[in-house]
Amino acid sequence: MKKIRTLVVSALLIIVFIIALNNFIYLPGFKNLSFDEIITFDKEKISSINIRNKGKEIHVTDPNIIDKVMSDFTKMEFSRRKFESDVKKSNSSGNKQKYFIELEDSNGDLIEMIYLSGNLFKIYGYSTEETVVYEIVNNPELEIHNVFTAQ
Repeated sequence: MKKIRTLVVSALLIIVFIIALNNFIYLPGFKNLSFDEIITFDKEKISSINIRNKGKEIHVTDPNIIDKVMSDFTKMEFSRRKFESDVKKSNSSGNKQKYFIELEDSNGDLIEMIYLSGNLFKIYGYSTEETVVYEIVNNPELEIHNVFTAQ
């Protein structure tokens, strides 16, 4: 009986240790992140957005439309991946379009560039000089499709 109790307590301690370790060490796929947790720039500085899709490009300066696009990103939950090939292909009816999204400030300077395709969300780090790959773990309905087709 003591052996079983010792094994159960040991297993619980190992589980607690792994959960605590997750907060200090990157374990891919173990923690979901919000958009605010993954960005390294100030969202308030964005004054225009360029969106490209299949040879078509639109330039958005209307603050209401910019807010719609940014709210799309805040609906998403992300899991960091080491490589683009680590992102699972989506079979759902969500985002099947591919978009290159350039975020610019009021001076026209590029703040960040984002690639969005299916479950893949890639940030080309103009603010950090690092490209980071994320998998979109939930599949929200996106307004960016409507914004792109309405222009």
